[in-house]
Amino acid sequence: MDKIQLRSEQLVINAILTNPSEIHSIMSSVSLEMFQFQVNKVIFQSISDLYMQNEAINLISVYKRINELKTIHKVEALSSTTSIHSMFSIVEKSELPTAIQTLVAENIRHEHIELGKTLQEVSEAPDYEPNKVIDIIQSHIVDNKFKSLLNKKEMTNRDLLDQLDKKMLEAAQHKGISGIRTGYDRFDLITSGMQPTNFIVVAGRPAMGKTQFALGIMDHASVRGQKKGLFISCEMDEVQVMKRIIAVDSGVHGYSIKRGVLEKHEILRFEKSRNRIVDSSLKIVAGSFTISDVLSLVYKMKHSEGLDYVVIDYIQKITSPGTQNRTNEVGDVSRKLKDMANDLKIPVIALAQLSRSVEHRVDKKPVLSDLRESGDIEQDADIVVFLYRPSYYMTPEERESNSMAEDGYAIIAKHRDGELEDIYLKFDGNIPAWYSPNSKIYDEEYVQSSLRPNTGFDWDK
Repeated sequence: MDKIQLRSEQLVINAILTNPSEIHSIMSSVSLEMFQFQVNKVIFQSISDLYMQNEAINLISVYKRINELKTIHKVEALSSTTSIHSMFSIVEKSELPTAIQTLVAENIRHEHIELGKTLQEVSEAPDYEPNKVIDIIQSHIVDNKFKSLLNKKEMTNRDLLDQLDKKMLEAAQHKGISGIRTGYDRFDLITSGMQPTNFIVVAGRPAMGKTQFALGIMDHASVRGQKKGLFISCEMDEVQVMKRIIAVDSGVHGYSIKRGVLEKHEILRFEKSRNRIVDSSLKIVAGSFTISDVLSLVYKMKHSEGLDYVVIDYIQKITSPGTQNRTNEVGDVSRKLKDMANDLKIPVIALAQLSRSVEHRVDKKPVLSDLRESGDIEQDADIVVFLYRPSYYMTPEERESNSMAEDGYAIIAKHRDGELEDIYLKFDGNIPAWYSPNSKIYDEEYVQSSLRPNTGFDWDK
């Protein structure tokens, strides 16, 4: 293998020195740590320095750069540069893609060997903890620097245009919607649905209705639709989440479900919703999570069961051990969620809290600077949606007498691929649920119900 590794390193250096047009594609695929032979490593280091300084790369400039380096391999590197420059024929140069793949594969092998040594040391330590081993493996999977190279597929302009044609055709056949429908009609029209690789942040003040907005999406996509969705809750347990989603789907008041006292027509709706949820591809997981936990959970489900989208409630509750401060921690979580969306080609919806600064303004409508603890969330997100209800700032008496108490808005404050808009919605605080005006119709038809008066439900209420 050493001979193949040596030849691959020399081929890469030769290609850079003799064909400058290849430099950008090579430098995007090859890094210094892929070189195992010290002399070649010195040569490539010189080339990398020149490339980063945007200087010409040729035999003379590489010579000069090597001369400036303080290394015991300087003389040998100068000599090797000359021989490598004229080493390969035109036919042999066609092996460059294979040479790059060899460097990548060999370095992955060495990385796995080092990972094995680390795992053995941790497993044999007197203070052995299984969770520590799992964290090391998860971190390796998530942070693997070669993953993008292995998954990278070169696409021609024709390939890209074919994909665009497919998206346009799909959108034309589905009234302009090519992605996953959320059930919020105007939002779907503006965004064309949730697109693969979208990192969507839904933000608002506490109790503004973020979780219910997200559960409305899941109800439409997974309960009444066929999409496989994962809801990761950092605040509520699984049963609490289920109580909320069945309320959203059935239209039964949340307080009635909590008390276990439903009217006859509500029991029928409740039972039908129950049957829909049992048959759906919706999955709920709750607990305390590090970002490694989240990534491991999502990657595992995607590859074992299939996954169309994921909702995370909420981003500031996820920890990232090892980060220096809270701002860096939130930024690290945000970046890794966006990377996950790109890697798995699925929409990732993350809920987020807004800072208290909005409370001190006369105009309570949120703006991007209100995103709490990290500007990285704004930067990483493809879409930022703020939820805003004027009645949130009213007294109970004002809400009772105000005809617009159910008015609300989903404010698209950032949209990387489209327009911005304050989308008018309705919010029913009794369920609670968000819905598009004149579009929410709950099922009234009879279904055979397993619920009976002796189960604790009050049929006479």
